[in-house]
Amino acid sequence: MIKAQSIIYLFLSILGAIYLLGGLSLPMGTVNQPGPGFFPTLVGVLILCLSVSAFVLSKRKPTITGERNSVFPHGQDRRRVIGLTLAILSFVVFLNPLGYGICSAALMGATLRLLGLRSWVRIVIIAVLTALISQYFFVLILDVPLPMGSLFF
Repeated sequence: MIKAQSIIYLFLSILGAIYLLGGLSLPMGTVNQPGPGFFPTLVGVLILCLSVSAFVLSKRKPTITGERNSVFPHGQDRRRVIGLTLAILSFVVFLNPLGYGICSAALMGATLRLLGLRSWVRIVIIAVLTALISQYFFVLILDVPLPMGSLFF
């Protein structure tokens, strides 16, 4: 019987390989001026290495008798995982219609709230500042075009 962990690690390995191939299909650039394929290639290598090593370790590590052997968290932790998954999926779905600024601020706000920050004033300030700083970094420093949102233009 195949454990759920093995299936997840295999899926992540395939995802990492696909991401790596996508990154390799883009121009790499140079060390001084990385191209659009540089960071996706690094991320693909990282995902692939981590998922393969986790798969190997899961096969070697014996489980302790009586230990609850479950892939998914329970209780409040499960709600957080589901909430973060839905927030990330919402980011992907609404990125083009709403734009990077709104979606990244909403994703950061949802993440902060789900991870335990309760002050809405702090959440809004941190989310907006994070969105502004990351947009500044990508657009003006790295010269990466980000979706501005089709609903507003």
